[in-house]
Amino acid sequence: MNPSIRTTLLAVTCLAALGIVIGGVQARSQGEAPQDRTLSMFMQAKLDHSKDVLEGLTVADFEQIVQGAQALRQLAENELWRVSPNMTYVRYTEEFIRLTEALEEQGRAKNIDGATLNYVNLTINCVNCHKFVRDQRVTFLDPETLRR
Repeated sequence: MNPSIRTTLLAVTCLAALGIVIGGVQARSQGEAPQDRTLSMFMQAKLDHSKDVLEGLTVADFEQIVQGAQALRQLAENELWRVSPNMTYVRYTEEFIRLTEALEEQGRAKNIDGATLNYVNLTINCVNCHKFVRDQRVTFLDPETLRR
């Protein structure tokens, strides 16, 4: 398969998945407490910047890729990002930052394949981290709460 077709198909697939996630975040944020709403807005910003990167990849707008990568890295440096001191979570965060830096670097180099690969790896890192955080929340619940 032609590399540009493969890149386009991958980008379209990621965009569709991102749309599903954004819809879920918006639906959940309707009835949340103020603190949860702040975190939801923060996560929405992360999704928006991810969408910007994906759009940049699909149209080969390298400046948009670079700006999106920088915005994502800035979010990771915000205190709202630090929801857990757990070492696994810290490693996911460190990997996220490394991948945003690599994404920015590939964008500056105008390497669409390298930028796309870093974006896919960044997305995998996000999904794995979110699975980890969800699992941690379940394990921190009181056993009595689980029986109700």
